Amino acid sequence: MSNIKKFFSKIKSEVKFSKAGEGHRLNEQSSTPRSVEPKPRPPPSARQNSDGGTAARAAAEAAQQRLQQQTSWQQSGASSSRTADSVRRQAQRELEQEKALENQFQQALELKDHYFGNRQISVESSPLVDLSNLLFKCPDVFGDDICLPYDELQQQIESTLRLQLESEPMVAATLLFLTCNQKDKEKLNACKEIICKYFDNIIANPDEEKYRRIRLQNKVYAEKVASLKYAVELLQASGFITSDDKESIVYQERSIEPLALARDTLMNGEPIQVQLDRNLKIFLPTKERSSVPPVQQLPKDPLFYQATVGDVLREKQRQKDIIEKEEMLRTKAMRERDDKPEPSVQYRYTIIRIRMPDSIILQVIFQSNDRLSCLFDYLHSYCLVHDWLPFTLISNGDRRVYASQDEQSMTFNQCGLVPTALLSFQWNEQALREVLGQTPNFSTNTFVKPDVLANATRL
Repeated sequence: MSNIKKFFSKIKSEVKFSKAGEGHRLNEQSSTPRSVEPKPRPPPSARQNSDGGTAARAAAEAAQQRLQQQTSWQQSGASSSRTADSVRRQAQRELEQEKALENQFQQALELKDHYFGNRQISVESSPLVDLSNLLFKCPDVFGDDICLPYDELQQQIESTLRLQLESEPMVAATLLFLTCNQKDKEKLNACKEIICKYFDNIIANPDEEKYRRIRLQNKVYAEKVASLKYAVELLQASGFITSDDKESIVYQERSIEPLALARDTLMNGEPIQVQLDRNLKIFLPTKERSSVPPVQQLPKDPLFYQATVGDVLREKQRQKDIIEKEEMLRTKAMRERDDKPEPSVQYRYTIIRIRMPDSIILQVIFQSNDRLSCLFDYLHSYCLVHDWLPFTLISNGDRRVYASQDEQSMTFNQCGLVPTALLSFQWNEQALREVLGQTPNFSTNTFVKPDVLANATRL
């Protein structure tokens, strides 16, 4: 939008400030074996003294009853024994499951320590890579010269826009609203929809007073509009004022043109974006240090990577899947597809080093989801003397060559060039031969622009 572009030009001309530097528990209730109480022995039969045969028969019947009762006891005891064995086996299985889960969790913690623990290399020199404060810039507001840590830059953007609320209230309030709430896209979009509905109701019904008034205690307004930063300022810049009873905000302008302009600005406006500064550093070869200087340690800044125990467990599962796939018969297409899996551990940023043929090493920082084409474009447009001559980059780990458009369309995460990577630079051989054929005196030993070498941070 032209008015926003003019607004940014105005800000750039006004802004003046210096650079800144326990285990698994058994949940099932096992049934305990019930003790079998012996049945009360029946009272002895009355002896019939008058007839001995009758007494003998009574004795035989009593003996038979005792035998039956003993057999019943034995059977009941066997059943009880089987129940106890079943409980013991179930408890044993659950204990084994608990131990397996504990072992798996311990392995996950060890794997997490492997990826994110302190992996400092013992060296005498100070760390060569310090990313405790990644630097960002905002070309729309401050140009390319101001680079600050993320939080500090966001504060500077907010402060600069607030200074414009008096002179350019509508544009400044809209940009403040969009920029300061962009972390929660869902809430931001819901609030935009509600505010536009307020505007549309007034535009469609300019003479209806009920559409011009918004009660401050309205649940939708209080929870979804007023709770977002600078939403109230946006409504005020659009023509709403507080009522005399302090219970509502009212649109008192008779013309609806300010609302139409405010709606257009809100719907077409975009939050101000910040960019990661490449933080170019150059390592020059010396007699004392002719090899590649090591990356001392991964930064502890949480901005550098985002990972949880769940990520580590998924990485462990991915390794198991790889082992299982190696034992399967797979087609060539299946193997090629599985050779480049998306890493489960997603880093946010990556340090890329490019070793030039003259032993100069360039170090730049990219977001891990950036495509390799961003690296090629950066080298072409900013670093290389012959910015028109094609080149290739070769990974020092697996000797993979990156040159084609298909390879450049992949992200650093997809290529495994995270969290750090070392690439070797060389000109495209065929293109170089063609140039030398036409220009025999063409210089092939100069790679980096002299002004870049002069201005870059040297280590």
